[in-house]
Amino acid sequence: MTDLLDLTNRALSELGQLPIQALGQTPYSVIVQNKIIELAPEVLLDYNWNFAVVYVANYSPETTNYSPDYVYSYQLPGDYGKFFRWATTGAQWPIYAIIDGMLLANTLPVQYYYIANDIPFQYWPPLVARALVLYAAAKSAPTITNNIKLSEYLYKEYELARVKAILENDMERSVQSTPYNDFQRITFV
Repeated sequence: MTDLLDLTNRALSELGQLPIQALGQTPYSVIVQNKIIELAPEVLLDYNWNFAVVYVANYSPETTNYSPDYVYSYQLPGDYGKFFRWATTGAQWPIYAIIDGMLLANTLPVQYYYIANDIPFQYWPPLVARALVLYAAAKSAPTITNNIKLSEYLYKEYELARVKAILENDMERSVQSTPYNDFQRITFV
């Protein structure tokens, strides 16, 4: 199971440091641990990861309306990172605004998907966790090793790991049918 200790040890390994048995055991482990915690929301919001998509159906707007332009105001979830898409089946998408932690809309209820900015590490896919480890190691390298070349190398490795994670993520998306086309792509001889 992946947890903060595991990720910290993996990043320390990339930096040529010995593993730790408990969080906060060494000054270097504290630097890496804090960097992982700092960068995790950035990695989550960097792409529309399938594992970070959360569905919300809110049937109870706030009693106080926060804008004269919208009829309803809804409190966004505490782990809200960024808007993903509406979950409506109608032909028209609702008009909305997101201001000061509130979703303002003219629809009741609101049903939408968002990208969470706080997912426990145990739910991170291995390739995304690997990207986070490399990113944290790259950002920690100048402080811990005083080696900018190592930092640059680790950042390039992070970019490669991110691409692999995106490819895996996109392969798991649902397949959408193509529009009707009368062009016959298969010919028989």
